[in-house]
Amino acid sequence: MVPTGPSASTPTSAPARALGPAPEVVLEVLDGCAELAAQEASALGPVRIIGSTEAVVATDDLTGAAALRRSVAAYLCIRIPARRPQELLETSVMRHLGQALQRLQQLRPRSARFTGLRLAAAGAGTPVMERLAQELAAAVDLPVDAEDGDLLVRVRPAARTDGAPRAWEVLARLTTRPLSTRAWRTVDYPGAVNATIAACVMTLMDVSGEDELLDMTCGSGTLLIEQSFLAAPRRAVGVDLAPAAIEAARAHQRAARRKGRIDWIVGDVLTADLPGGFTRIVANPPWGEIHGEHVTNQDLLASLLARADELGAPGCRVGILTHEIRRMHAVLADPACAWTAVDEHRFFQKGHHPRLFRLRRRDEP
Repeated sequence: MVPTGPSASTPTSAPARALGPAPEVVLEVLDGCAELAAQEASALGPVRIIGSTEAVVATDDLTGAAALRRSVAAYLCIRIPARRPQELLETSVMRHLGQALQRLQQLRPRSARFTGLRLAAAGAGTPVMERLAQELAAAVDLPVDAEDGDLLVRVRPAARTDGAPRAWEVLARLTTRPLSTRAWRTVDYPGAVNATIAACVMTLMDVSGEDELLDMTCGSGTLLIEQSFLAAPRRAVGVDLAPAAIEAARAHQRAARRKGRIDWIVGDVLTADLPGGFTRIVANPPWGEIHGEHVTNQDLLASLLARADELGAPGCRVGILTHEIRRMHAVLADPACAWTAVDEHRFFQKGHHPRLFRLRRRDEP
């Protein structure tokens, strides 16, 4: 069995001794999520942040790594001392890589085993990389599927430090889909917030089991469902104008199979008959690309914050995730607004740059 972390207590096999240190798990993260992802992964082992979109955790717990919620994807990393990619085809190296992939396949439930191998690398169409893909696929008795293979293997040159020998990294994704593709998301509802960002947002909102939580624009339920994987608040309510959104939210909650009640309400949160006393309020309001209109979003933001003032308990904290940065600043600068920013947290995802505004009342410490 191939070691999967640099633990001194883990015996090192002969191939591992010959080929370098035990592999680690590389985490692909969204820009703006690196520190939060590293914080979550630190429960598995030592973590280092490589850059704004990557971190590495040294861990033997591959099952735990495959359950991380603040990372986009997790890859078992095998570092191979080699000057050229042709050297990856050497017999001892291929045996080592094959054992690693076999372990990943064995960790999968029988009903969800990998079905095809897909190689991603610079020059993936060259004879060397094509042969590498064939050899790796044969090691786990899978076909090569360059388009839809769910065992994704990435090959890249390893970053070099001063004096370090040249090496290559073979990264094998732990899961058939990215971690950000949630199994509970059974309805393709347009405009849903990215689940990895949602997990980070709810972490930053610091909701406990004693809190009462309101999502003012819940859509298909992503924020509240991601919260259910952290802690079930004493009361959770999601409100949305669209019946289809609430129907999707209910379906997602059933698929998530988490404890804790969530009251889903079809209606306008600005006028709905809601009991107050919420200690945490969140919203991901429409911002004009799929839902809503840019020209009216400033008024919407102001109205949502006025309503939050009505429904929030003393000491309430509000989190607004929005792309309308300039308009949000304008709303908060209005002396009539009851709220002021504690901080702003930026996220970056596929050309979108949403920002979480964490707010407190002006008249509260």
